[in-house]
Amino acid sequence: MDASVVASASPEDTTLLIVEPDTRTFTLQSPPPRLRRPFQRKKLSVLSMHSINSFFLVDGEEQGLEYELVQLYAKDRGLEIEINTVENYREMYDSIAGGNFDLVMGTLFINAAMDSVVHFTKPLYYADVVMVSTDEVKDKNGREPIRVIHHSPVHFWMREQDTIISKLRDSIEHLGTDLSKELALERVARNKLSRLVVDRNEFLIMHAFFPQLQEHAVIKRQQPIGFAFNKYSMSLQSNFNDWYDKNHKSKDYQYIVKKYQDHSVFMKEKLRFELPSIRQGVISHYDSMIKRHAKTHDFDWKLIAAIIHQESRFRPTIVSPVGAYGLMQLMPSVAKTYHINFTRLSSPTLNIATGTKYFRWIYNHFDKPEYSSDDKIKFSLAAYNAGIGHVMDAKALATKYQLNPYVWDGNVEDMLLKKGIKQFYDDPVVKFGHCRGFETQVYVRNIMQYYEHYRNFLPVEGL
Repeated sequence: MDASVVASASPEDTTLLIVEPDTRTFTLQSPPPRLRRPFQRKKLSVLSMHSINSFFLVDGEEQGLEYELVQLYAKDRGLEIEINTVENYREMYDSIAGGNFDLVMGTLFINAAMDSVVHFTKPLYYADVVMVSTDEVKDKNGREPIRVIHHSPVHFWMREQDTIISKLRDSIEHLGTDLSKELALERVARNKLSRLVVDRNEFLIMHAFFPQLQEHAVIKRQQPIGFAFNKYSMSLQSNFNDWYDKNHKSKDYQYIVKKYQDHSVFMKEKLRFELPSIRQGVISHYDSMIKRHAKTHDFDWKLIAAIIHQESRFRPTIVSPVGAYGLMQLMPSVAKTYHINFTRLSSPTLNIATGTKYFRWIYNHFDKPEYSSDDKIKFSLAAYNAGIGHVMDAKALATKYQLNPYVWDGNVEDMLLKKGIKQFYDDPVVKFGHCRGFETQVYVRNIMQYYEHYRNFLPVEGL
């Protein structure tokens, strides 16, 4: 049974109480009435959910659909952006109650419950609300409960859809507000949860990592998503809406929205396991280049070929939605490290030379007797994908939790997965914060299988 919603009749009290049987009262509170002057300070304080759709870091560079939209606005208005991230909606609501923000973003379906404490923009973009499961659950003919993260924006939105709630009420079970959407979807993928209601954007992104996730049903199409404002941030809402009216049809705005719509497709293709073809002992047009640069840095050329297959499927001009370029998908920061003009990385020779040199630098961190030969490669691949800092954090966690910090499978790998959970990424031994470890897990596994495939079907003299 859904919780009852009780709102105070007093116009001075904008606290919304959501009361559930057998649980403590949950309070969604307005920010305190302290005036904030973002235009006077020339700084916009943004509270953001940590997710690919909202805000995330790639090689130290800030990314995310909603981040890039707010950045577009801030640049036009001459504002600096200050980002503070949260991992779940309970943290978000606690931060809203604290009041130290101007704008909130986190795939927020526009709903009356939240609008009573923070004010929404006009719709920034639209997303379908879908029910997600796996094939295993779909085969049970709908007998499993439908889960929704309690007090999430999609939960508030559902409560306002009378026809939807009347059909689903008896099947709904609530998940804790302190559970992130990504972790909830991961649990569905691993069949620890059954059906889950989320927005399609988040589903498509996670489907890239967990292809067993399936869209069970569309609950409602094209529902509006917006930012939410601190009502005490002077003139911000009207200023933003004015900017939106003038710019939401611009090429820059539409490019950002389309780029992140394409992101899930790109990631799905990149992480899809697809055994590479070998024809008459040839992997690609670039074999001779790969062999030359692999030999320079003392690598088996088939390992470098396996990395390139995973990264780009041997397409030299491919650019990822987050800006990685070419055969080995090098970020601008890598080009800068080696004093290379980023645009030159479209050259297959330069891309392979730089990528192999960079991989050797990473490999040297793990080329020690404590690691097995396979683990040297696995740790290096993990660091190439996630960054050395995150791998070192996972090693530190492995040591703390009495796992082997020199073994990837089931040890450091497990700790990297746990770096998506606040308890672990906030641990004092962790220096580089949150990490989306499941992407790296798939990445390492795929490349090791590609490498084994190449070694099995190519002659030893090809070293």
